[in-house]
Amino acid sequence: MKKQTLIRNLFLVLLPVLSIVLVVQAQENVTPHDPTVTVPGQRYTENILVIDMRDYGYQPMQLPNEIINNSQLTKQPWSPTISQLDGGGGSDPNNPYAVIRKTAPTFLQPGATAHYEIRLANYESITHTYQLTDTLPPQLAYVPGSASDLTYDPATRILTWQGELPPGHLDYVIEENSLTLPYLDLADFGAVNLCGDFIANGEDCDNVTVTFNLGVNGYATNLYGETLTQLVVSSNGIVLAGDAPGNQPQSGHNQWLPDASPPGHLLAGLWHDIDMGGASTANSGRWHAAIISGLIEGHDVFYAQWHDAPYANDPDLTARHAIAVVLNGDGGLTGHAFFIYDNISDPAQTVAQGYTIGIEDKLGVRGVTYAYAPCCGDSQPPQGYPPAAGTTLHLRPVLFGAANDYYRTFSYEAIVNGQVPETITNTAVATSSSSDLALAHVWSTHYLYVRLQTYIPLLRFDEVVGP
Repeated sequence: MKKQTLIRNLFLVLLPVLSIVLVVQAQENVTPHDPTVTVPGQRYTENILVIDMRDYGYQPMQLPNEIINNSQLTKQPWSPTISQLDGGGGSDPNNPYAVIRKTAPTFLQPGATAHYEIRLANYESITHTYQLTDTLPPQLAYVPGSASDLTYDPATRILTWQGELPPGHLDYVIEENSLTLPYLDLADFGAVNLCGDFIANGEDCDNVTVTFNLGVNGYATNLYGETLTQLVVSSNGIVLAGDAPGNQPQSGHNQWLPDASPPGHLLAGLWHDIDMGGASTANSGRWHAAIISGLIEGHDVFYAQWHDAPYANDPDLTARHAIAVVLNGDGGLTGHAFFIYDNISDPAQTVAQGYTIGIEDKLGVRGVTYAYAPCCGDSQPPQGYPPAAGTTLHLRPVLFGAANDYYRTFSYEAIVNGQVPETITNTAVATSSSSDLALAHVWSTHYLYVRLQTYIPLLRFDEVVGP
């Protein structure tokens, strides 16, 4: 009887352990989910391969300080003081080009005076009219006369301002980088051919896209001052934000940039009409994407690569190029990207067929064309020439309107009436005449934690040890 009881008790102890082992083993054997089919020709995935180049003996490239620090012609983007911010429209705390920021102390005790500052900026290319409002919560009492450039209404407890801000004109410069980033064949590191899922489902790998969700993996990037948590990679040699009005991310018809017609909000590393075959024609060329660590010192990048990708009208005309988009980190390279070229089989024929190298904002108002040749009867004359193998182009954001008064700083003070351990939430909201909906309504939220201040008495060394 005792033996049976011992066995039963041992079984009850080991059963949970065995269950955990089986669950872990099952999880280890799970293969990543295939991309989700959204519509024919388009896929969506949250599974992004992460490759650390240091595991393969690669030493990260250290970019010179002048490359990192020369993104503004005159004024540097404002950087916040101690505060905690809620990411909203145009107010991502990691975005140095946020339209609105609100700052104040993080901790204060009851009865203390909180000094708030709100910074509003126009990074677009034209003057806009703004309306700014800040409603005080019950735990804050406005200090009369403390507002700078704001009007306070005691009946509604709202601080307001309305006026115009000239353009900071955030745009890009594309220039050949003095340091060459390597062209990586991601297939050598285990990245799947993005054509594979389309071909397996009976589709051609022609004018197709895959959307990568960076946000669920803890990543984001920045393009024209807007924080992006998803990137759309097109088989036609471009990477897009995918949020432009009427976007057509699958378009193989290259354009001179900027162009108000879709697609928009894009990085064109070598935009041309690519057909990598599949159901109706023989498969040729490959197409990959991954997140790369250890390529640039201190920064991860989203790396999309087109390997021996053939023109739709000329399968023998191929190219190898990559787009490396810097992911948000310490802010030093926010908004930067690199175009990397390995081989273009026939540059003269590439010009004859048409291509675009450049960048464009969401509305097709701002943008830069580095090199271009028309296709499809377009009248725009050619510019530049396809880059040689080994070329790295650096795309960096620049404030061309930095000499303008493109930003304005407001301030006010309030007495803290909240009680310990309350958290006082206070949001500043701005609306504008911007045509970009993501920038036309923006906000920034500050959290003030009401806590008692504790002081630790300090003694001099001679008071402790004596003479």
